[in-house]
Amino acid sequence: MLELGGKKIPQTLEEMVDPKRTALLLWDMEYAIAPNAFNFKEIAGNLKTLAASARQAGVQVFYSVQIPFDLEKEEAGVWVRVRMKRAKADDLSQILNEKEDPRGREIISDLKPEPKDIVFQKRRPDGFIGTDFDLMLRSKGIGAIVIGGVATEGGIEGTARTGRNLGYDMVVLKDCVGSRNRDLHEMALTLMERTQFDISTANEVAQIWRRKK
Repeated sequence: MLELGGKKIPQTLEEMVDPKRTALLLWDMEYAIAPNAFNFKEIAGNLKTLAASARQAGVQVFYSVQIPFDLEKEEAGVWVRVRMKRAKADDLSQILNEKEDPRGREIISDLKPEPKDIVFQKRRPDGFIGTDFDLMLRSKGIGAIVIGGVATEGGIEGTARTGRNLGYDMVVLKDCVGSRNRDLHEMALTLMERTQFDISTANEVAQIWRRKK
């Protein structure tokens, strides 16, 4: 640990992800999103193992679930355009008439939350925007977030950047993140690595938690 102005600053991965100060965030591992990732099976398997290690070590496990705004009544214009581009839609009727599968917002069965886990809803590809995530973390004395899920270039990168700007140690699990677009996934990981984010693997973190329990 570094010491500066009365603060203790973690230097190593082991210091950063100490169970006493760390949360595990499983990002958008729901049926409407996660199975679209090119590496979905790898992500789900690694996160399942890591979540078990987290619970055994006393690490709080969080899940995010995407809840969209009503396009006509609530959504901002910029996000209407984004959704049209994603759907490759030429007019509004194409996205207004989309039917959502009710099962889509359920967490995948392999990663079903346990009673002590916390599931929170969010509207944007950023866990801190419009949610109580920051408040929940601070109330539990959490200073580090280990994050995995889908998509790397969306909510993973967005949440990691905001979290770091708010003062959290953000550890991105490179073998637990993915996207439907492999190129965007790889570019986002490269960008985060080159801008000094802490990048690790599920096994590296699990080994630390097993030693600490």
